[in-house]
Amino acid sequence: MIASALLLASFLTTQTQAEPAHAQNAVYKEVLDRGLEVGGQKIALPRPRLIDGQDEAAQRAALREVVSSDRALEDLLRDSVTAPYVIKVRDMKTTDATIRIADVWFVVYADLEQVDFGQEAARSDQKEVEVANMWFQTRLLKEADLQTAGIKPPQTAAGQNSWYTHVHARLLDRIDFETTNQVVATQSPDSMVVASRTDPAFAKVPALANSWKPLTREETKKSGEPAKPYEGGLSYAKISRLALKPGAILVEMHMAFVEPDGWFQGAPILRSKFSVIAQDQIRSLRRELAKKRAK
Repeated sequence: MIASALLLASFLTTQTQAEPAHAQNAVYKEVLDRGLEVGGQKIALPRPRLIDGQDEAAQRAALREVVSSDRALEDLLRDSVTAPYVIKVRDMKTTDATIRIADVWFVVYADLEQVDFGQEAARSDQKEVEVANMWFQTRLLKEADLQTAGIKPPQTAAGQNSWYTHVHARLLDRIDFETTNQVVATQSPDSMVVASRTDPAFAKVPALANSWKPLTREETKKSGEPAKPYEGGLSYAKISRLALKPGAILVEMHMAFVEPDGWFQGAPILRSKFSVIAQDQIRSLRRELAKKRAK
């Protein structure tokens, strides 16, 4: 869920303070307050639409702004694998790159209290996802991996988990990239937040460095070119209990990442795949949750 979550913002909401439980999430705070700075441009991800403690009317008003009509909101809330989702995408051009920014909102039916961050992180280890002619593999870093970058193993606390992931991906048989990301997840009575950012501390660790290189057309093997540094990106997902629909959970996902001009010369080839990826991963998640509920 976390690794797939390649996903997404065109609305800026009121600058509200994070709930106490999520205010302790250092990566979430950095994602919201500092954002992504590339080539003289700064991208700030939007604040979440829902805030802990909102009543049914407040939640309905907040989501009504996302979907534009009451009928569309009722459709968004359907308990179905094929229920709609909302995705909004925009770009910002910088020197030698484009920052792709996206937001996604969708609803699932599950018990928020049964989500275990440790188990979810463990499930992502060595996980592979193939969709839209793209391949992603995620692995959790072990203590020895962190030591090579001079990083102390993250400490766990009540309502909070931290870990590092290394993502290796191939895009459309043309680009091979790798990033190492810091992830922090926090939990409150009404919501969860999972925030991630590419960590530059691994730049000097060859096996874990944030880098990219083109692929040859022959069996998508790596070209002979040396790897280039890659600035990566950041993201967060907030998962909130819905007062207006018992058993329903709203997932808000916001992300921004750097696409060097060397990938697709600025053409929106990768951007055009966002909706396909979102639909595939959302439906897969809903099917998995439905199976758990049926047991």
